[in-house]
Amino acid sequence: MDKLRTYLRIALPVLFISYLGCLIAFTHVHIVNGVTIVHSHPYQKNDDGTPKEEHNYAEFQLLHQLSTIQISGAAFAHVLIAALPTAYCILTNRPVYPAHLRPVLGRVSLRAPPFVF
Repeated sequence: MDKLRTYLRIALPVLFISYLGCLIAFTHVHIVNGVTIVHSHPYQKNDDGTPKEEHNYAEFQLLHQLSTIQISGAAFAHVLIAALPTAYCILTNRPVYPAHLRPVLGRVSLRAPPFVF
């Protein structure tokens, strides 16, 4: 488990930075049937800076589906309804108390520790 966490601590930031770099470096525009489509992926350029190869309709649909997240209001409500009771149960069964507020079990004390010059 610790190896997985160590791996993810490195892999996820690298993945995010490479994704962001791809967005910044490879963004380009296609105009298909009067519709402007902007997307990003590595490509080879022509002399004028435009992409060498054009996409077909299926590739445009795939790029659109990969870059768009759609969720209905009902699905979002179901996710919230499922998450709230779970969070409530976790907090009521295992409440979070900072150590400095509970020096003695069952008693809240805000007194500072003794200090000697």
